[in-house]
Amino acid sequence: MPQSRHPDWEPITAYVADMSYFSGKMEAYLRYKEIPFERRVVDMNVMRDEILQATGLMKVPVLRLADGRWLKDTTPMIEWLESQYPEPPVIPKDPVLRFLSKLVEDYADEWCWRAALYWRWQPQESRKLLMRRIGHEVLDDFPAPNWLAGWYYGRRQMATYLSGDGLSAETEPHIRQHYLDLLDAMAALLEDQPYLLGSHPTLVDIGLFGPMFRHYAQDPTPSRVMEERAPAVYAWVGRVWNARAHRLGREPIPSDFSHPGWEYFLQDITQSYWPFLLRNARAWAAGKPRVDHDAHGVTYKKLKVVRYRVYCLEVLQNEYRSLSEPNRRTVDELLR
Repeated sequence: MPQSRHPDWEPITAYVADMSYFSGKMEAYLRYKEIPFERRVVDMNVMRDEILQATGLMKVPVLRLADGRWLKDTTPMIEWLESQYPEPPVIPKDPVLRFLSKLVEDYADEWCWRAALYWRWQPQESRKLLMRRIGHEVLDDFPAPNWLAGWYYGRRQMATYLSGDGLSAETEPHIRQHYLDLLDAMAALLEDQPYLLGSHPTLVDIGLFGPMFRHYAQDPTPSRVMEERAPAVYAWVGRVWNARAHRLGREPIPSDFSHPGWEYFLQDITQSYWPFLLRNARAWAAGKPRVDHDAHGVTYKKLKVVRYRVYCLEVLQNEYRSLSEPNRRTVDELLR
């Protein structure tokens, strides 16, 4: 169905990076919904002189509307864009599917990234390639040789997001296995349907596309694993990237979260991720910068306490509270 147009603030400029987890997620959404946008790949000058000045952060993706407004953070951006371009919806209208889809998207954003970063930076093959790419593509204006800039950036990523946020000899096998478990669960879902929740892309596809596209499907080591272990997931990555709403025209045929392929996701969310969100929020309230968290039978030590995840928890809690009593019982039963 053609989208209504908004000439006052179109076209949108999407500031992205070609290796970015969340840039891939945002672009897949815009492409599927066929929302007009101009793609702008950033370097450090653009980050510093434009994005930092407008948003207070040096992060992508961000969107700039033609009327001068800026949008950031993929989850609220998608929520807002859905209100402006309602057809076809990627956020299910059914309240139960809506809540669980938002829960899975949040899990993909705020829990699945650790394993994606591990598989990018820990294997030597991937690490060397990504250091070179970042040196040339992102840090070309950095006041140092490209190879040195890329090496510095890669080491900083590892220190900040791996050893600095839970990776240890105890947790490494579980972080590594997380990717393999995701592949197995997604492959099971894709045996029966082209997308993770039925006939059309929805929020769960867009959310899980984040780690699966720019990290797992494109970095050399994890992409080889995906090709061999879960070719159906490899095909799904291309299918989501190529999806356009007008091509799928017919009325969506949704599935639900009772499919056995969702068991891994819902179990990991209830046993690992949701307790982490609560622990993070309590630590934030207590003014603690770090917190330990028990998951998968091991302890993730000194995880960063992040304010944004307090917001994520509040959004999900409010969404859950808004459910009718019968719908809440359905959710509870699925999560139980």
